[in-house]
Amino acid sequence: MPELQEILLVRHGQSTANAKGIWQGQMEFPLSERGRVQAGLAGRSLSGQPFEGLYSSPLSRAFETAEIIRDRTGVARDVVACDGLIERRGGILEGHTWVEQEQQNPELAKKFLAIPEEERWELVGAETDEEVIARFEEALSSIRALHPDGARIVVVSHGGVMRAFLMKRFGPEILPGAQRAANASITRLQWGATGPRLLEVASTAHLTEDPGPSTVE
Repeated sequence: MPELQEILLVRHGQSTANAKGIWQGQMEFPLSERGRVQAGLAGRSLSGQPFEGLYSSPLSRAFETAEIIRDRTGVARDVVACDGLIERRGGILEGHTWVEQEQQNPELAKKFLAIPEEERWELVGAETDEEVIARFEEALSSIRALHPDGARIVVVSHGGVMRAFLMKRFGPEILPGAQRAANASITRLQWGATGPRLLEVASTAHLTEDPGPSTVE
């Protein structure tokens, strides 16, 4: 029986927009200083776990997280950007806080919260769950095909796309309510011919030295 691949899904460290409660989507925001610390802690936790590939969303908050992980682990690998790992396109939500949405579009904000999550995205001109999951799973499939059985692969991405993927694969209870994987958290998957098996979801055990409170989006 072939060895199973291990996929480590890492959410990027805190960005400057995360710190202000701004919905980023596919807009560019860099890591905050706290985010760089978080990325370093994630890298330190992976330093004893050799990996064969390091992939990232092309957005700078994810790509810099991947670079910090690489540097902290000492693994001599290039970070490979993969467009399919990018965050959900957020439509009119992008670049604004939720308070701003409630002030500028009160009726839309009220309706957004009243309808099922999978129906919300079309309402605001965002990518649907179906679109997001299709490209994210295609990206993971392409990445996995580049590596042999038994390989460990690190993938740095975003809270929105990871939430959609994990809920589709493992059910809505995996991230209840509006919960997302925390910044710089690590989700471990074992992947074989029958698909992924969840070993650990959104672990933050390595962030014990994180200097601030949890990110709220």
